[in-house]
Amino acid sequence: MQVKDCITHEVMTIAPEASAKEAFALMKSMGIRHLVVVKEGVILGIVTDRDLRRPKVADMFKSWDQAYRLSDEFQVEDVMMSPVMTVDANEDVREAAKIMVQRRIGALPVTDAHHGLAGIVTETDLLKALVAGA
Repeated sequence: MQVKDCITHEVMTIAPEASAKEAFALMKSMGIRHLVVVKEGVILGIVTDRDLRRPKVADMFKSWDQAYRLSDEFQVEDVMMSPVMTVDANEDVREAAKIMVQRRIGALPVTDAHHGLAGIVTETDLLKALVAGA
């Protein structure tokens, strides 16, 4: 099975200059944990709900609640993971899973033949593919 057979095509993106607070609110409202950071069609990084709770942001304040209230001061580019690992849509799904396990990450942006964003593959997508193939 190829990655393109199990990806989420409607991937949510965010600009690097967006606030961390905006990223958190978007994730919460959409019920997602990952946003691909894109500028002018180029994938720059990925930001996760976990990134927004990392010491880089949260430890600067006494609590996460305080960090959230003040996180307008932080931009997505301040907390995103970059460079980001990506996987080609035609790659074997096992290779995507291998990368995610080795890197201890929960999602990979998926690129097409032109290196554009084609979607995202998450742990949940891989588990669904495993169950469907069982």
